[in-house]
Amino acid sequence: MTLNRQVLFQVTAPALLVALAMLGTSLLGIRSINHLQADQDKIVSEHVRSLEAAQDLETELRHIRFHSFLYVMDMTPTRWAKVARDQAAFERILGEIRDRAGSDEEREVLGEIETGYTRYRQELEATTRSPVGPTKEDSLVWSDAHPIRYIVVPCEQLLNLNRKAMQETVDQSAQQGRRARTWMILLGVLGAVGGLVGGFGMAWGLSRSITRLSVRLRDVHAHLDQEVGSLRLTAEGGDLQRMEKQVGTILERVRDVVSQLQRQECEALRAEQLAAVGQLAASVAHEVRNPLTSIKLLVGAALSGRCPRGLSETDLQVIHDEVGRLERKVQSLLDFARPLEIGPEPQDIAGVVHQVIDLVRERLTRQTVCLTLDLPPGPVAAELDADQFKGVLVNLIFNALDTMPGGGGLDVQLARETGGAVRLTVADTGPGIDDRVADRLFTPFFSTKPTGTGLGLSVSRRIVQAHGGTLTAANRTAGGACFTITLPGGRTKSTV
Repeated sequence: MTLNRQVLFQVTAPALLVALAMLGTSLLGIRSINHLQADQDKIVSEHVRSLEAAQDLETELRHIRFHSFLYVMDMTPTRWAKVARDQAAFERILGEIRDRAGSDEEREVLGEIETGYTRYRQELEATTRSPVGPTKEDSLVWSDAHPIRYIVVPCEQLLNLNRKAMQETVDQSAQQGRRARTWMILLGVLGAVGGLVGGFGMAWGLSRSITRLSVRLRDVHAHLDQEVGSLRLTAEGGDLQRMEKQVGTILERVRDVVSQLQRQECEALRAEQLAAVGQLAASVAHEVRNPLTSIKLLVGAALSGRCPRGLSETDLQVIHDEVGRLERKVQSLLDFARPLEIGPEPQDIAGVVHQVIDLVRERLTRQTVCLTLDLPPGPVAAELDADQFKGVLVNLIFNALDTMPGGGGLDVQLARETGGAVRLTVADTGPGIDDRVADRLFTPFFSTKPTGTGLGLSVSRRIVQAHGGTLTAANRTAGGACFTITLPGGRTKSTV
């Protein structure tokens, strides 16, 4: 079964989040371990150098003791050069240790070494001024009282301090290693748990999706009232394959039902078209028969000889009027049947409304209809085919006047809507629209007038829709009907 992107995201999102969390945690852990290892390496290197320096210091101390002992026994320049060289090396190493000392305890021991070294130099110089006796006993006495004894103990302490610091660093590194291993174990456990949770989330999401699909398929089954088979979801393997097969069966049945519905719709549309043709034929027959009857009577009377003077001017005028009436009926049918072509241009709707009012003003006066014209100041721009739109507005006004033969009120209002749209309403104080025919008001060939073709409102709506607008009808609360035209705004000719 092919999953769409939304279902795929819902299914894989938990696992993806867990994977990203694990990846982020792993990267953070690796970075922390690398930083920790680098810091430990730096600390160990410092302690190793300090330990080596302490050992070198103790080694030089032994050299000083040995060479100074030889010098006391044989005070020659060669012996003294070796002592001086040992002293210089000792002082150099002592200076390096002093620069590298990081604890108060270490600095305190270094102070003792420096003090002892100063005393050693002083006593060695005193020995140089008062040489040791030549006997073996004198040498042993000086050896036991060697001034280097002031430095031996502090040097041992310094070496022990560095060994202790080195051991502490090793212990700390081991502890941090154990902590890192603990975190890695915890990360592995959390990863396993996260994988289980993510897998459960994926399974739960997939189960919900399948359940929703099952409900929808059952709903389709119930509404189509077809034997499309039931969708059974089990915990056995191959559920998705079985479900895909069932969905394929349902789709085949749905296609059959849709094809059947389309055939029925085509048949219903054809029946509706035939009914419309029948209604049109009846309307055309009625509209054509009346003028033809009048013409037939006049021409028959003239042919029978009952009118020795032939057709009078009045008779000819009647025939002419009836022929014009037939022509108008046929033209309205042609207008309805042919494709609608409009040529919209930037127009001022307020100006178009004024032109239409001038055309119908004589009939308004004859029927004693009071006109209320409400137009905004200034031009109201829209893209219009002025001639077509005038025909729509004239048709709406004449329909309103037909409902008020004894006089009444006609309200024409033009307003700008939010967003630039334009709204034009034509309202009357007539009897209003019968609720029984409201749904069929714009149906072709439907008319409430005895002599109407039922094409006026239908063609008017087509013209308005061709302009990108709407034409609707409703009853007014105070009585009468109200037709509303809504058009998109535009630019007037002056701004083009």
